[in-house]
Amino acid sequence: MKTRLISAGIGIVLCIVLMILGEINSIVIRVAIALVTALICGELLTAKGLHKNLKISIPCVAFGLLMPLFSGSLLKYIPIYLFAVIFFTIMVAFHDSVKVEDAMFAFGGTMLLTLSMTSFTLTACNPIGYSSFWIVLTLGVPWLSDSGAYFAGVFLGKHKLCPEISPKKTVEGAFGGLISGTLGSLLIGLVFLLIYKDVTINFIPLLIIGFINPIVSIIGDLSFSVIKRSCGIKDFGSIMPGHGGMLDRFDSIILCAPLVFIISNLFTVIS
Repeated sequence: MKTRLISAGIGIVLCIVLMILGEINSIVIRVAIALVTALICGELLTAKGLHKNLKISIPCVAFGLLMPLFSGSLLKYIPIYLFAVIFFTIMVAFHDSVKVEDAMFAFGGTMLLTLSMTSFTLTACNPIGYSSFWIVLTLGVPWLSDSGAYFAGVFLGKHKLCPEISPKKTVEGAFGGLISGTLGSLLIGLVFLLIYKDVTINFIPLLIIGFINPIVSIIGDLSFSVIKRSCGIKDFGSIMPGHGGMLDRFDSIILCAPLVFIISNLFTVIS
C-alpha cells in the first residue's frame, strides 16, 4: 500500500506539472500523451512477446508516438494510412515469419490504444482552451471511480462481479465506482468554478460523463485483464511500483477518453 501511495503521489505531481506547462503551450501536452501512448503500445506488445519482433514493434510504437502529435492538423489521417499500408506490407512480405494472429493482435491493439489516446489529445488541446480542466476530467473520473470501487469492494463487497477474469472485483465495488465517478465529475466542475471565476460549466454533460465513464471504465479494465490472462502475466510492466505498468494504470482510460471527446463535441461543457 505504501509503495502504491508513493507512486500515485509522484504521478499526481507529474500531472500537475503537465497541466501548468500545458496551459503555457499545448505542445507539452501533445508530447506527453505521445510518449505515454508509445509506452503503452510497447507494453502491450511485450505482454505477447512481440516487442522482440522489430518488424512488428517498430511501426506500432512509431504510430503510437506520431499520431497524438499530428492530431488536430490537416495531416492527422496520414499516420493512420501510412501505418496500415506499412503494417500490411510487412505482413505480406514476411508472411513466413509473421503469424497472422500476432499481426492482428499488434495492429488492432495499437490502433485501439493510439486512437483512444489521440482523442485525449484532441480534447485537452481543443481551441476552447482550459486544458487543465479536460485533463483532470478525462483522467480524474475513471481514477476516482477505480478508487471508489476499490474501497466499496473492500468494505462492502460480497458478490463477485467477474470471478473468472478478476476475482477481487465485486458488484458492490462496481456500484461504489459508479457513485464515486458521478460525484467526482460534479466535484471537478465545482473546483474549476472556484479556480476560473469567469467560466460557465454545464453540469448536465458532466453528469453524463460521470455516470457512463465508470461503466466503460470497468469494461476496459476487465478487457485488459482478459488480455493479461491470455498472455500469462500479472501486470503489463513495472514502471509504476505497486501499480504495474503504464497500461495497468491507463486501461480504464482507454474507453473513457473517447467518451469525453464525444461529449465535449456534442455539448458546451465549459465556456
